[in-house]
Amino acid sequence: MYKVLNPLDAICNRPRRDAVCVNQLRNAKKVDRALLQERPDVKIFLPFRFLVYRPEDLFRPNTYNRFLAAPGGDHVLSLIDEISHVSPPAPLVSQLEDTPPEQFCNGDNRPADCGKNCMCTHMIDIPLNAIVEVVLVDEVQSPNLSHPFHLHGYAFNVIGIGRSPDQNVKKINLKHALDLDRRGLLNRQFNLPPAKDTIAVPNNGYVIFRFRADNPGYWLFHCHFLMHILIGMNLIVHVGTQADLPPVPPNFPTCGNHLPPITPPPPLTNH
Repeated sequence: MYKVLNPLDAICNRPRRDAVCVNQLRNAKKVDRALLQERPDVKIFLPFRFLVYRPEDLFRPNTYNRFLAAPGGDHVLSLIDEISHVSPPAPLVSQLEDTPPEQFCNGDNRPADCGKNCMCTHMIDIPLNAIVEVVLVDEVQSPNLSHPFHLHGYAFNVIGIGRSPDQNVKKINLKHALDLDRRGLLNRQFNLPPAKDTIAVPNNGYVIFRFRADNPGYWLFHCHFLMHILIGMNLIVHVGTQADLPPVPPNFPTCGNHLPPITPPPPLTNH
């Protein structure tokens, strides 16, 4: 008999003969006991969805907004925690000073004029060595579409996968996920949770994972659908401080220095 891995129905809170969810697997290696404590040091809820543009908002004179033309004809922008990520102009590890401080943002610190299509460099600061729990909440809710999220720099332990147990709630959102968490109704298991670096979030569902933030740096966290990355379904997990990173080597190349110098054209002369 065949079993489906990560079934689309996301029934992951009980054993079943026809399917198995990632959170029901068991880790073959020893798991950091600190990851299994009841309360993590940092808990982050990250709802993600699409913003659907109206034509009159998208095609204004003298403006250009990033968008994806979805198969159904909608023009959409990706949002994580109501922010569409904009890449910094230079590498943050070696050229942090090249990104204006006001360009950074997160769910607790959005620009005042952000609007519904909030576009800025989405960065979450994490203390070095903190135990971090991330709860991904799918507010896209497209049938048969499970967004695969990938974290650079880490393997994380998958604690839970599922959908709302409340039969009266047809679609999950951040508010409902927070309520389920307060009531202890999000599906979590701590018996040797498996390690992954990419996890598919069931549509209209959630994923919970944990990791120890022991690798300092600026790490990209993103949906693995390329077209969703291009319209902002990603963010930067910033672990530690600049003092936790090795110094930039002398004469280290910077953005743009591979380009030849621009020679101005000779002045025009009248003949």
